[in-house]
Order: sequence, then structure tokens, then C-alpha cells
Amino acid sequence: MSSTPAWLTVTLREVETKIRDRAFIISTLITVLLIVGAIVLTSFLANRTSNYSVAAADQLSQQVLQQAQQRQGEDVELSIAQPNASDAQSQLAEGELDAILSSDGADGFIVQGREEIPSALSSLLSSSAQEVMTAQLLQSSGLDPALLPDADLLRVELLEGDAERNSMIQAMAFIFSFLFYMAALLFGMPIANSVIEEKQNRVVEILASAIKLRELLAGKILGNIILAVGQLLIFLGVGLAAAWLSPVEIPFLGVVSQVATWFVVFFLAGFLVLAGFWAALGALAARTEDLQQSSGPVVTLLVGILFVGLYAKGTVLVIASYIPIVSSVAMPIRLLTGNVPWWEPALSLLVVVAFSWAVLIFAEKIYRRAVMHTGGALTLRKALKLED
Repeated sequence: MSSTPAWLTVTLREVETKIRDRAFIISTLITVLLIVGAIVLTSFLANRTSNYSVAAADQLSQQVLQQAQQRQGEDVELSIAQPNASDAQSQLAEGELDAILSSDGADGFIVQGREEIPSALSSLLSSSAQEVMTAQLLQSSGLDPALLPDADLLRVELLEGDAERNSMIQAMAFIFSFLFYMAALLFGMPIANSVIEEKQNRVVEILASAIKLRELLAGKILGNIILAVGQLLIFLGVGLAAAWLSPVEIPFLGVVSQVATWFVVFFLAGFLVLAGFWAALGALAARTEDLQQSSGPVVTLLVGILFVGLYAKGTVLVIASYIPIVSSVAMPIRLLTGNVPWWEPALSLLVVVAFSWAVLIFAEKIYRRAVMHTGGALTLRKALKLED
């Protein structure tokens, strides 16, 4: 007889069956490619500079273009072309010029383009023209334009963090929430389906004669946990590696990497709770159709967690970070702010681990009593009245 524990045999069977599934492999690879592609595309767009070649039709327009060159940012680069009037029109028609700027003789300007004028170029020329005309008006009145207030008078200060960090938190909140939601469905639902399939085919009766039902359930849960956490680590690892290797510097990447570790730990604790729920639902059901009806509360809970991760702020987020399962998303999001003392995630993790232990004990009790019942779907109350 094999010396391998029965629960480990079941665990290895669950993992081996899944990793041999072509659909699972393809979906994982596609997701990895999408993650890498999204980061590469973001880096490319962030590092991309739009180059515009503009000609001036008169001296005043030339001053505006020179002012625009001084105001151009990292995303816009302006070059001033020097063709004569006839050549400028032909170059514009052939696409060698992006625009021609000319004064309309009434304190205004006209920008000619071939098919369209990019908004970034139009905005730059408009603000530059306003500055040039304002300076001329002041000079004609005997005032020094240098005495004008600086254009950037408004400075933004936030009580909690800064705009850049808040943007990072919003992006990571979406990623954490979505990963938890998808993993809970993709790896939680198969636990219930597997239980129902073995129950319908009476395979569980054969297995029960060889191993304990407790070990069978443990193997199913552990197998899917390994798969879920393994896939999560792949996604996070690939995403972080691509971000570190990106030519564009991504702010707060070190903070994200640290919090990602916490997220994996909280994900594991939260998934244990959901795995217990799915196993109990599978044991109570007699057919797949029964599961579709009884799984509503769990799916609603997952949607609620998703919305908490996306929209919860302030006190609501603090409270949510101590509620089991919800804390799997809420606490990592709070940790991104960098203002959470170490004991808070430790306490939150202790709460969700204790809760998951209680749920698994209860789910195992329901599983043992209901999985051998073949007379139709059971309610929770009826299952508790059954004998082991």
C-alpha cells in the first residue's frame, strides 16, 4: 500500500487534473500576455512624445511659436519650420507640416491643418498666443510683462497622501478586488461542482470506503488553494517584474511589491472561508441546477467585496478591513497608504484565520452528513439533523 496520505493524494489529483486542462493553461497564458501587454503599452504611451512641425505665416505668429517652444512639455515637442508662403501650403497638403499659424489681423490667429489639429497642439498654441498678446498689450500700456503673476499659482495639497499616490491606490484597489473576485469564482465553484459530480455518480460512496470523508474534503480544498494561489503568484510576479523592467519609472513600485505579499496572505485566508462555503453548498445540492440556485448568497458576497474594494473610503474601509473575507481586499488597500501600523494587519489576519477555521469545521460537518444523501437537495437545517 502507498505510504502517501490520502488527503495528499486527493490534493495532487486536483492539481494534476487542472494543470492538464488545456482551457486552464490557455486562459492563464492569455492573462499573462495581457498583463505584460498592458504594462508595455502603458510604458510606451507614457514615454511617447508627440512631435509637431508648425510654420508661421507672419512675424507675430513666429513670436507665438517661439513662446510655445518655451512652454512645451514632455509629451509635446514643437519644431518651427521656415518655408515661404507657397511652399508652406504645399508642405501642409503633402503632410510634411502639421499646421500653419497666421494672424488674422484682429488680435486673433488662424491655425490651418490638413485633416485635423491635435488637441495638445491646439491647446499649446492657444495659451501661447494669449501670453504673447497679453505681453504686447502691457508693453503698449507702459507695463512690464515680467511683473505678471506666475501662470501656475495653484498648488494642490491633500490631507491624505498626494494625487499621484491616490491614483496608484485606486489602480491597485481595482487589481486586488478583481483578482480576488475572479479567483474565488474560478477556483471556488469547481469545489462545489466536484462534490456534486461525485455525489451524482455515487463515486463518493466508493471513495468513502477507502479514505475518510474529512480527508477527501481537505484534499479538494487544498488542491484548489494551491491552484488559486499559484495562479495569483504568477499574475502578480509577472506584473511586478514587467513593471520593474519598464523603461518608464513607475512611482511607489516598492510599496506595491510589499503590499502584494500581504495581499497573497489575506487572499489565502479569505479563500479558505469561501472554499468551506462552496464545499458545503456542493454537499447540500443534488444537481448542478441546485447549486445555481443556492450559490446566490456567495456570489452576492463576492460582488459586495468587489464594490468595497473599488469604492470604500475612510471609516468604511477601516471597518471593512476587520470583517472576515472582506478584509482580504480592504486591508491590503489600506496598507497602500503607508499609514497603517503593523499591528492592524496582524490583528485583521488573526480574525480572518480564526473565522476561516470555524467555517471549515462547520463545512466539514455539513459535508460529512450531506454528501452521502441522494434523495434530493437538502436545506442547512435538514443537513444538521442527519447523522454522520
